[in-house]
Amino acid sequence: MRPLVARFGVLALVAAVACQAAQGPGPSPSSSGSAASGSATPAPTPTQSYPSREGTCAMRVTESFTLANDLTCTGDGMVVGPGMGPQTWPLPQLDSVGVRVGGHTGVTIRDGKTTAFSTGIYFIDMVSSSIESVTTLRNRFGFYIHASQKITVKDSDVEFNIYGLHLQNSDDCVLTNNLLARQTYNSPGGYGLYLYASSRNRVTDNTIDSNINWGIWFSDAKENVIFHNNVVGNNPPVSDNTEGSNVWYDKQTKEGNWWADYKGKDADNDSIGDTPYPILGPGGMVDPYPFVAKDGWKTKRRSTIDHYEPAAARPPRGVTVVALAGGSAYTARPGDDRATLRIPDVSQIAMGTDERTLYAASGKTVTAEDIVTGETRDRTTYAVDGIVAANRDGHSVLVVGPQGAEQRDLTTGQSEFFDYHGNPESLAPSYKHNHVFVATPRGIDLLYLNLGGRTPYTIPLDGPPSAMVMAESGTRIYAAISGQRLIDVVDTEQYAVVDRIATDVFPTALAISPREDILYVGSANGAEAVTIRDRSVVATAAFLGSVVDLAVSPNGDQLYVALAGLSHAIAVLDAPHLRVAHVIELDNDPSRILVASY
Repeated sequence: MRPLVARFGVLALVAAVACQAAQGPGPSPSSSGSAASGSATPAPTPTQSYPSREGTCAMRVTESFTLANDLTCTGDGMVVGPGMGPQTWPLPQLDSVGVRVGGHTGVTIRDGKTTAFSTGIYFIDMVSSSIESVTTLRNRFGFYIHASQKITVKDSDVEFNIYGLHLQNSDDCVLTNNLLARQTYNSPGGYGLYLYASSRNRVTDNTIDSNINWGIWFSDAKENVIFHNNVVGNNPPVSDNTEGSNVWYDKQTKEGNWWADYKGKDADNDSIGDTPYPILGPGGMVDPYPFVAKDGWKTKRRSTIDHYEPAAARPPRGVTVVALAGGSAYTARPGDDRATLRIPDVSQIAMGTDERTLYAASGKTVTAEDIVTGETRDRTTYAVDGIVAANRDGHSVLVVGPQGAEQRDLTTGQSEFFDYHGNPESLAPSYKHNHVFVATPRGIDLLYLNLGGRTPYTIPLDGPPSAMVMAESGTRIYAAISGQRLIDVVDTEQYAVVDRIATDVFPTALAISPREDILYVGSANGAEAVTIRDRSVVATAAFLGSVVDLAVSPNGDQLYVALAGLSHAIAVLDAPHLRVAHVIELDNDPSRILVASY
């Protein structure tokens, strides 16, 4: 039997425990009378009377009864079931569920309220079903739509939950006229709308308001259409990290969404801003037709005057390869015969998010130098000696070591120290939540900078990682496992190994193409290009030296291979066919290579 009423924070005259039979999935009544209709039959409303029982504050309720007295409580009145239950992200929390329906077609949940459950409404393996005019408050998950198709969620209020409206592996759904507001933060919660690996969904006429984290958060979500939504007061408003596959406007009317932080003008008074609204995330997406007023589509009286011009293709960029070799940083253009000493006495190097600022560490001192101009932009001594990385915010530098972690904002000079005691081997700063993935011998730590440096998760791997690389979109990490012919594929939203790539070599270095379709694997035997979709080997290359690091050019046409041992060099290969085009000589064995572009 599964208790459905999780917690009562106010006085109830009659407290009844509704239980679901353990005969299989099916719809259940919510805590405030949601009705279910369709192919599944809802449980009948109890008609029998219950014995009278005197209640006390915070009492545990395990059977149905009539409350014989009034209660005045500063905390919980009565506790039925486990309440929200523990953190289970990204899996649904099912300790207590207001309405749980699975494996049905044509079910409608209408006109009710679910409050203080682990999950307010949970759909799994559902088809052509709907949630209508339901309020869900103060749950861990508001609505969790899981592995379902053609679900409609409309006219509903999803407020004050940890997670708002969540679509997981769910396609062809319609989300319309909902209030997704004021979700609370329990990282990675706090979002209004989250779509993960969900496609062809239509999101219209919703108000996404004052969620403490992301208003709209898409991850590995493709072919979705989003327009006529009010997005206001979220921090930040939106992220879409799948380039070119989601549409943030109605193609027929050329109308997008209202973004409260939009700064553009409407000089022709067609209610549409004259410049696009940028969608955060590495995909570089935009809403080309943003409204300049809330609910602007309701008062718009003229056709959109189209000012939008898609961004021109980026011209070919200059490339400089940066190598850490023999305790110094060297640079070379891909056609140079020999690398040039750039910065002596260097122990760590990292590239800035602008792709041209080199961060070079010498002990605890980190120098920021512009690769193009040679200008020294910053030289700061940190409290930590460790691995250096540029944060994704574009203006902060991280140093993470066994004695702690420090982040410094190079714009303001503000520094923050975090109590971290892992054994970092490499870093992958995330686009989201201001956290950093830290490769250690025991797995990948999640170092949360905005939670005071907490490390609430360690992602277990199949062994200590010998190399780690994050895809540009930030949704996948590839970790080569030391001493094994294996690469673990880590989903950065699910915080788990979701796939494994078997190799015929022991990987020592990894790189991924900008299009995220080719994984380059280095080993003592050479390098190979492997397709991520079907794991076929596109090409291989053999070298006299061992491959210690790999890097890819910005447009994906060249692979740079750091060779140590019998050769001290950087091999320049055509990609993905791995034909050697040139060799850049070094004076010492390299240990790290990076690519600057401009």
